[in-house]
Amino acid sequence: MKSLFFNFKKIILFFICFILIIIFPIKIFANDEVVEFMNLEEKKIAYLTFDDGPTIYTERILDILNEHEISGIFFVLGSQIKDLPRSNEILSRVKSEGHFIALHTMTHDKFVLYQSEKSPSIFTAEMLELRSELFNMLGHSTKLCRAPYGKKGHFKIAHHQAVKNAGLYCVDWHIDSRDWASSNKNEIVKEVATQLALIDDEKDLVLLFHELSRTADALPEVIRLLKEADYTFVPYVEGQVFDGLE
Repeated sequence: MKSLFFNFKKIILFFICFILIIIFPIKIFANDEVVEFMNLEEKKIAYLTFDDGPTIYTERILDILNEHEISGIFFVLGSQIKDLPRSNEILSRVKSEGHFIALHTMTHDKFVLYQSEKSPSIFTAEMLELRSELFNMLGHSTKLCRAPYGKKGHFKIAHHQAVKNAGLYCVDWHIDSRDWASSNKNEIVKEVATQLALIDDEKDLVLLFHELSRTADALPEVIRLLKEADYTFVPYVEGQVFDGLE
């Protein structure tokens, strides 16, 4: 009888734990960061990505992301790492605060990367060189990359094959904030809102920004727009594939 009662208590405890797991979010670990798991398969997820850094505005963008507890993806340039004072310190902060650092070539040179006969091999060579530099600097390695100006209209068949052979994963975006062409934060927010209204409920929504002063100005309002559209934010995990960007 005592054994039967003990087993009954275990069943009750198991049932209570099962109910709590369903009702309350569980925590999982990704890239050494704690992420709330809330049936993410049913959630709309937005990823804020930033190209062409590091810049003098990177740390301001980091402050805003951290204030909103959002992890960004930073596609960095080898030339910027070499030219910007404190680039090592800035990128160390990006990594230590749970953001993801990805590849954006060494030069960002349109002719070299796309318009010569050797461009496909140069493209992947630049990505791999940058990856090596980041590993030496931060102990960080990744397959995630972004083609300067985007793959569409620039990649030839040989580029796709070279990227595949190098084991890289190059992604574009669903929404281009056009911050590079905007003169102020209001234009950026309006552009994002306009494109967001046209999105057909992508599960993964990748937004393109650059590390600019006006982008930092617009960021809090952009985050508000995405939250109002029921998007949530989670860290990128190495090896993850984005919906609709193959």
